[in-house]
Amino acid sequence: MSEKIDQLLADSRLAFLNQQNGKALNLALEAIKLDPKNADAYKCAGNAYMSMERYDDAIRNYQAAVKNDPNNGNRHYDLGFAYATNNRTANAMSAFAKAEELGCVPENLMQLYHILGIICFDLGRYDDALINLSKSEQLIGVDMDVLQRKAVIYGIKDDVRNGLHTANQMKLVAPSEYRGYQVAFKLLIQAKRLEAAERELTVAKKYAKIGMDYYFDAVTLEIERYGQDHDKKHLETALKKTEESLRNLKPSASELIDSYINAAELNLQLEQADQTIACLNAAQNAVGAYNNGFHVIEQTFETTEFSEFLVDEMAHADMERIENELGVYGLEELVESTEPDFDGNREYLTEIPDEEQETEQPKLELTSAEPTQDNLDQINRLFIGAYTLKKDYEQILRYAKLLQGSENTHNNYIGKYTEANALKALDRPEAESKYRELLRFFRNAMIKDPTDLAAVTFRIQCYMDLGEFDEAESVCGLLTKEMREPLLEKIRQAKQAEQTTKEEGDAQ
Repeated sequence: MSEKIDQLLADSRLAFLNQQNGKALNLALEAIKLDPKNADAYKCAGNAYMSMERYDDAIRNYQAAVKNDPNNGNRHYDLGFAYATNNRTANAMSAFAKAEELGCVPENLMQLYHILGIICFDLGRYDDALINLSKSEQLIGVDMDVLQRKAVIYGIKDDVRNGLHTANQMKLVAPSEYRGYQVAFKLLIQAKRLEAAERELTVAKKYAKIGMDYYFDAVTLEIERYGQDHDKKHLETALKKTEESLRNLKPSASELIDSYINAAELNLQLEQADQTIACLNAAQNAVGAYNNGFHVIEQTFETTEFSEFLVDEMAHADMERIENELGVYGLEELVESTEPDFDGNREYLTEIPDEEQETEQPKLELTSAEPTQDNLDQINRLFIGAYTLKKDYEQILRYAKLLQGSENTHNNYIGKYTEANALKALDRPEAESKYRELLRFFRNAMIKDPTDLAAVTFRIQCYMDLGEFDEAESVCGLLTKEMREPLLEKIRQAKQAEQTTKEEGDAQ
């Protein structure tokens, strides 16, 4: 009987290694029938269930393995891993604590600390996360994923110095990977050290393999610069970087959609409404737009006309330059020495084979690329911005209603408010009733969730649009001083604008 069970478990492990999970499970279950107290049999069954993503079944089998072999730390590790995979964090941490107490094989212990680091990170316990990740490193050695997670934690803790030290470790391990340079770049951007961030990109371009992440970061740098000096040349440079990335690389579907949406945002800030709309349409049919050679920058073609006088002047300038370098007779000798032979050859020249060059932009093989819901929300918001520039309120109404279907509360609020505001701009009779409906809606949202600051600000804006400034100021009183003061200033400006408009009307 013992030999038969051993053979069944050996066959189960082999089937599992060959990704024959169903066969591995059946062999393990057969062994369990023969010996219901065999911990190894429950482990084999648990492993098969894990690969089949049947996590509850895996947990039950690992629990049985622990019950039948309670002093084996590796059994507790298996159970903790299954709990962690099933997002049962408290159970996972308890099982891992027992595994550490009893001891595990090194590979399990390393993974245990790594997972604990991730769990502590997700719980916001960053110091504990660093301790566990460091323990994992001591067992596994230098690991890029562990280093990257540590760097992220240092960024959250605003510990730029240690974050940069970790980024340098990443670059020493893998200088041709962009990840280390990107970590350093993000930390430097966070510290507002833009010149150092630019140098990081320059070094990365020299040593690392460049992908779309590099270009996204280059765009981020220009946006940060724009935030400092408000020079729109930075936005234009960011658009050129986006265009360059799409010409030089073969992006994934999601990278392509993000690129078109980012380009739409840049064009909107440049007040180029038509190109914004073109980019948003491209984002909704990203693969087709890319394969048809869509440009995120509006294409302008300049033609240079060469007059007969200009051609003669250019030729004369070339002759003068050559004479200055070789002299008149030197030029004649050079011409004679480079004359081709009878067959038209110049033997002294080394023949260089033609280099194959890709003359056309590569095509994406994907048939379609569907934007995510977040992408669609962003697209609808940007359409509203573009049509606001064009003062096309019918289109604004269209996209406002689409945005109201968003599952994101803030986007839903934007859609509702934008609809009322567009109706007012169109001087529709239902505009005021829509505003009254909105005021009730935002008031109820505030009652339901007093921390919903978006509902408060939209309610204030509705009162301002209706010219009910006293009510707007009254709602402002519910906010902290830091939030209240900017809104009160906005109300004062709106009052003044209304007064000016009234005075101009009376004068007429």
